[in-house]
Amino acid sequence: MAVIASITRPMGKELLVGEGQPVRVMALVGSTSKADERSEARKVEVLTALSHGPDVIADLSLRVSDRPLWRRVLDAGFAAATLPVYTVPRQNSLIDRAALLERVTEQIEGGVGMITIHPTPRLDIIELARSRRVPWTSRGGGLLIGDLLARARGSNAYLEILPDIATVARTHGTTISLGASFRSGTAFDADDAAQRAEIAFQSELAKDLKAAGCSVILEGPGHADPATIATLAARLRKTGCPVMPLGPIPTDLAVGQDHIASAIGATLQGLAGAAHILAAVTREEHTGGVPRLASTIEAVEASRIAARVIDRAMLGVSAEDEAVAMERSQFRTCVAGRMRQGCSRCGDACPL
Repeated sequence: MAVIASITRPMGKELLVGEGQPVRVMALVGSTSKADERSEARKVEVLTALSHGPDVIADLSLRVSDRPLWRRVLDAGFAAATLPVYTVPRQNSLIDRAALLERVTEQIEGGVGMITIHPTPRLDIIELARSRRVPWTSRGGGLLIGDLLARARGSNAYLEILPDIATVARTHGTTISLGASFRSGTAFDADDAAQRAEIAFQSELAKDLKAAGCSVILEGPGHADPATIATLAARLRKTGCPVMPLGPIPTDLAVGQDHIASAIGATLQGLAGAAHILAAVTREEHTGGVPRLASTIEAVEASRIAARVIDRAMLGVSAEDEAVAMERSQFRTCVAGRMRQGCSRCGDACPL
């Protein structure tokens, strides 16, 4: 059975994600204050105008706006993704279930093609994660964990409203991304008991949601060394869902260069058959800064290269690959766009 999800776009178009499809790239934008709303809106404007830009743009805003970024994305004709819990009011860490469902419904009915939810935090997995170097690093997952711990009883907020979410998502053809709340925050925490328990729970939830007629994508993992990426990829393949890796970051020593590390990790996971849509990680991932426009574009470009490498391995040589090779052969030059031999780098020592 094909491992496919479908992300809706404006005008009723669909973006297929999964086996047999090109690897997709998702850019990340988001407003944290009124002051940065204009600059984040500018990112949307530039990203949607790029000739080789992202396939999806995710609005990770932490505040409600009169014109949310996801609406700007849709107005530009692009597929939009959101994390609904980010803009739901909280009091003493508590999440109002009705308000959360209202936000989910608003975004789905508004045309968002993919929502990321975090239904996997459970008290038993939380306890498993406490022994890690970094217990949890997911922002959305952390909000659900905070709510669960504040109540000290009951279940995950998303689990309580999941049947309602499934109904509205199925009705509007919106894909549900099951967030990785316990993705590893360092390579040393990868593929531990907490992460394995979460992947197993993601798989159970995905099976139920697909049986209910929903399109499902799984997030994961996070940081992991190359050998562990292969192990985690094998676990994720067994779920029967397309996978959206968050990185993975294969080294914790790439601070300030995480767009490169992420592209390498995504390539490794993709070659292992478990990377179908890449979240474009910026160089600011671990610097504490808000990604600049240039960094966001750079992250998309790095992810696009990783996607092309994966596609070449999984789908074969493309017409674009062949065109570049033919151009180099015809004009006897390795300089892109040049129609004669020689360049300032090699001079008369050019081997071509």
